[in-house]
Parts: sequence; structure tokens; C-alpha cells
Amino acid sequence: MTIIRAVTLILIGCFICTAHAWVDTDFDGVPDKKDACNDTPVNSVVMANGCIDTELLIVDEDAEDDAEFDEAELGATVTNNSALIAEQCRQQRDVSVAVDCFGSILQPVYFDFDKSVVLLTQRPTLVRVQQYIEQHPQVAIRLEGHTDNIGSDAVNRSLSLKRAATIKDLLVNEYQFQPTSIEIVGMSNKKPIADNATIEGRQRNRRVEFIISAE
Repeated sequence: MTIIRAVTLILIGCFICTAHAWVDTDFDGVPDKKDACNDTPVNSVVMANGCIDTELLIVDEDAEDDAEFDEAELGATVTNNSALIAEQCRQQRDVSVAVDCFGSILQPVYFDFDKSVVLLTQRPTLVRVQQYIEQHPQVAIRLEGHTDNIGSDAVNRSLSLKRAATIKDLLVNEYQFQPTSIEIVGMSNKKPIADNATIEGRQRNRRVEFIISAE
């Protein structure tokens, strides 16, 4: 009986720990234990650390100044604006104009350190690409994989290419893209967009970018 009770307590403890590990307060797909920004607005596209990439924010420049305007409100405004602009891009009849429009708002897919697995938080970006391509199936996509500066060039080149290949596989197998319209390339750590000396900078550099062009 004592053994049965001990086993029961262990199982209950494991269940509680597992449940706690997957608490996601802001429903952005990043569990709270890994979320550096656990109050992002609903439907926000976030990086692997749960934060919105402030370098890619689209802010309404005509909005009135507000000293009480906090980061959560800013995130909500950005999310709404980018969704609106994405819809406007999809409706463009001229392919060249649509390509330029969509390329200006499309966020990269971000990755955890030394990983090529696409996180749940990054799926909204793939959905936006799918919605756009449905309207303009004649465009070509170049996927550029990138890493931070930790590790050798050989390791990072392989990892960056693997990240790009992972995105291509998802686009083809889950989003019905034509494989012949997608090119992949691994850039290693040669094209950083942020300072690799900081944690935040390295997070932004671990990415796959979408380069869309009219065929």
C-alpha cells in the first residue's frame, strides 16, 4: 500500500509540473517559463522568446501622441495595422506592386538557439505567406537562413541551410506550395540584422527571411 501511495504521489507531481510548464498567459504559443514578454496582445506575431520584434513594428504615424500609450497598446496597434496592410497587399492586381508591398511587412521566422524546428509562435507568418501566394501564385520565393555568431562557420552554414529547408518543407507539405517556386540558401552568420553581442540581437539574427519576387 505504501508503494502504491508513493507512485501515485509521484504521478500527480509529474502531472502538476507538466501542466505548470505549459502555462501560456498571453496565448502566443510560448510557455510562460520561456516567455520574456508574457503580456503581448492576442494574435501578435512574436519571436521565439515571446516578444514582438520592435525593429519591424508598423506604427500609425498619424496617430495622436499619448503619454499613457504603453507597449501592450503599441503591440495591438501594430498587429492591426500589419494585418490591414497585408490584406491591401493581397488585393493589389499588379504583381510587382504586390511584391514590394508584401515584402515591406513580412516578418522573418525566428528560431531557438541551435535549432531548426519551427515554433508554434512562428506559424502565423507562414499563414500570411500562404494567403498572399494564393492571390499571386506566379511569384518566386527565396528562403534565406541565418544564424547568430556562436559556433564555427561550417556549423552555422549547415544550420542556416537546414532552417531554410525546414521552412520549405512546411510550405510544400502543409501549405501546398510548389517546390519549384522556392529556392533555399544558407547565409551562416554573414548577414546579421542586429548586434550579436546581446541576447536580443542574437535572437533576431536566428531567422529565415522571405525574399519574394515576380517571376
